[in-house]
Amino acid sequence: MFEKILKENHLKITPQRLAILKEIQKFGHISIDEIYENVKESNPSMSLATIYKNLASMQEARIIDEVKFPNQKQRYELVKNQHMHLVCEKCGKITDMALNSSVESLKTACTDISSYKIKEISIAMIGICPQCQTKA
Repeated sequence: MFEKILKENHLKITPQRLAILKEIQKFGHISIDEIYENVKESNPSMSLATIYKNLASMQEARIIDEVKFPNQKQRYELVKNQHMHLVCEKCGKITDMALNSSVESLKTACTDISSYKIKEISIAMIGICPQCQTKA
């Protein structure tokens, strides 16, 4: 699967890129440090610089997205349909949620008011996940 995606985006298929993509797929939203910690076990020669370089090239090719959340390091996810993120302020869990028509209405209203040509929507809602609510 990742071999095909890399090939379609004119990127060389390397063990480093495949390892990085597998980690992103496995965790959904993952920081550079977490990728490094996880891949160095099976790829001890892979440096942090290699991870940065590969993330940048895959981000430029629109294979992965960088997502930023308040009070957290940036994270990476595989490119997918537009969606928003629900972030638990207690445990840090991140959940994807599909955008619905009301968000499209908001986009239209923002365009009408600002005259911006909005290319993408990035929404993060911060709260407490159900698991942390039951612990409280």
